[in-house]
Amino acid sequence: MKICIDCKQELPRSKFHIRNNRKIGIESRCKDCSNAKKREYRKNNKDLIRAQNKRRVPGWDINRYNEHLKLQKGKCAICSTTEYTNKDWCADHDHATNQPRGLLCGRCNTGLGYFKDNPEYLQSAIDYLKKWQSVTTSHSAP
Repeated sequence: MKICIDCKQELPRSKFHIRNNRKIGIESRCKDCSNAKKREYRKNNKDLIRAQNKRRVPGWDINRYNEHLKLQKGKCAICSTTEYTNKDWCADHDHATNQPRGLLCGRCNTGLGYFKDNPEYLQSAIDYLKKWQSVTTSHSAP
């Protein structure tokens, strides 16, 4: 049993995150308090977190991110959705050259990833969809 430094409840050790670098091997805050503190930090530090995340993407920093967001008028560079404004846009880059390309919504960024940034794969997918679109349309017509 251990007492959480925030909520002051005595809880079993399983209610605390493991931290091998701590003397007793667990955090001093219970999981609920620790998670609440992390949520509060993320809520109050969105710009700082965004800037830190952009530094992890080759070729991107917060200035380039904001510049692209303005140039793209808050829209995804592929599908033009604006629904993603409550989240961080994905900073897309060429994985071979690390050249920044644009900001994408999560769906488009994931799609490019699944297609391995290969235009031939994407064209095959377009051809496939068009083929089945015409088949579906011709069968559903009266």
